[in-house]
Amino acid sequence: MQPLSATECISPAIARTRLVLFTPFRKGRTWKLCATSYLALCGQMFFPFPVIYLAYLPLVRNVGLWAVYALVAAVLLFSALYLYVFYLCSRIKFAYFDIVVNRGEFVAPPWHRYGQQAFAWTGFKVLFGCIVTLAVSAPLAAYTRQIMPLFLSMRPGQQPPAQMIAAIFAGEGILFLFFSAFALVSGLLGDFIVPSLALEDTGLKEAFRRMFQLMAAEPGEFALYALLKTVLGASVYLCAIIAFEIALFLVILVVGLVLGLIGFALHLAGVPTIILFILGGIIAFVLEIVLVFYAMLLVIGPVFTFLDAYALYFLGGRYPLLGDLLDRSTPPPAQFFPPAYPPPGFPPPESPLPPAPAI
Repeated sequence: MQPLSATECISPAIARTRLVLFTPFRKGRTWKLCATSYLALCGQMFFPFPVIYLAYLPLVRNVGLWAVYALVAAVLLFSALYLYVFYLCSRIKFAYFDIVVNRGEFVAPPWHRYGQQAFAWTGFKVLFGCIVTLAVSAPLAAYTRQIMPLFLSMRPGQQPPAQMIAAIFAGEGILFLFFSAFALVSGLLGDFIVPSLALEDTGLKEAFRRMFQLMAAEPGEFALYALLKTVLGASVYLCAIIAFEIALFLVILVVGLVLGLIGFALHLAGVPTIILFILGGIIAFVLEIVLVFYAMLLVIGPVFTFLDAYALYFLGGRYPLLGDLLDRSTPPPAQFFPPAYPPPGFPPPESPLPPAPAI
């Protein structure tokens, strides 16, 4: 595969998304792959958020020593649970990488294939996330000490001072920039480290050496790739969510009208109101489950798959083994002929043209 620029990778990434998810389109298969892509994204960035609740220790200490022990035990329990779920999602990242590269349909075979690589990669991301969290905890604690007295000094019904409003907006803006940068760095590490671990089991040191070598060889193209992936990811995801919200509104409107008419007819027929409310609640709950856990994944799954394919095609021309796998799993382009164009081999050789009449 020839090296592609960051802009040239968009078209083949769209084609790869169509091949992986919709060729052929089967509801169960496509939804399973979309759900797998979502779980793979959940294993991209590790942030130990349960530890944040330890900030309530000064308040809980006033309740009693048992409350302190309960809070610490709950934080440890949820941290362990979160770490286990994160490992599962991080391992699914390897499985979905294999599915996108080889156009696979099953999750179990690659899941079992990359257990060792996923464990090492998860350990690095946990360490990286904890270091980043410790680095940001000091300024976050200082910000909290500055903003809390302003909250405590307010009386009920008092308008917040301009200083507090400015501090809140500044803090939210800084947190947004921090999480955006953290997510971008974590995503880039996944794009360029996971392929070497999955395909050759190189180890983290060699995988990072290759990534830094690529950055040093093409710094401008690498920066353009990071920028385009951020812009494409945000814009495509936003468009998908807007389209889903519009479709959701139309579906709820139509279904609500139909159910309202049916409920009104049943009410006229003498069905008790309490039964109609119970049936309506059950139908609304089932509809919400279907829309959230089925339709929503069908909408955002192609977005995440496109971003994975975009990274693969950018790296494929610079990583021969990955490029060969992508070429091997891509079907050749179909040959199309215009309607009036004679097909190959016409006329057939066994039916020669008749001789010209003698004059």
